[in-house]
Amino acid sequence: MKFIRKVANSDILADIMEIPEELRGKKVEIIVLPYENMEDVDSKEQKRRLRGALSKYKNEKLIEKENEAWASAVM
Repeated sequence: MKFIRKVANSDILADIMEIPEELRGKKVEIIVLPYENMEDVDSKEQKRRLRGALSKYKNEKLIEKENEAWASAVM
């Protein structure tokens, strides 16, 4: 991913955004990154990215009890 990094005086940002008082007139680091809107990403693609993310927490012994878990918890 490409990005831009620049150190400059915060005064150049005054017309673009609100600068906190403690940063005015000081050198600041400006980083520009591409914006990824998660709504634009296909939901199928999101599922692929998440598939298996929690597999390290699975308990093989409890998988067979999943179908009765709610009934057992209510009792």
